[in-house]
Amino acid sequence: MKNLMMLIVLFWVFSSPLAAQAPPPDITLETVFNEMAFNGNLEAVQKLVSAGTPVDGTTDDKSTALMWAAFNGHTPVVAYLLEAGAIVGARDINGRTALLYAASGPYPETVGLLLRKGAEINVQGTAEGFTPLMMAAAEGHTEVVRVLLLNGATVGILDRDGDTAIKFATENGHSEVLKLLESAPAEGSEP
Repeated sequence: MKNLMMLIVLFWVFSSPLAAQAPPPDITLETVFNEMAFNGNLEAVQKLVSAGTPVDGTTDDKSTALMWAAFNGHTPVVAYLLEAGAIVGARDINGRTALLYAASGPYPETVGLLLRKGAEINVQGTAEGFTPLMMAAAEGHTEVVRVLLLNGATVGILDRDGDTAIKFATENGHSEVLKLLESAPAEGSEP
């Protein structure tokens, strides 16, 4: 395992865009694993899991490889990690789940996969209280908003500041997203 760790560290140092910056003081196996997931390197992720890397190992911020793969929309890596036993509802230090990470990007396939695997659609991060719908609305990711609404996302949930997904779409000038949100069924009614 020590030789494998050395090989992983060397691979990470020479292949990672984050490694071109100042390296972290301690390069851990979890850091390398998360980096490979972040980059969508399915083969490296599979090898690390096969070598015994904990699929839900966390770094200092409690983030997991699943979260970072979801953040960049690497659906094949997300699918592999879930099949390998990753916890879909794991939370980082700010209470964000893989679904919150995925909803911040234009990745409707990744969002859909996480929902099919049991992700909580209206989950709120503990720091700001954002939901996946708020994240997608703020960023103008129309297809992600559509997937979330079709799966029952609630439009009227308030974040810690009392804002909703509609306010985020409005403030950021995302008119297509705003149309979707305004045409969504009222809370508690069937679509």
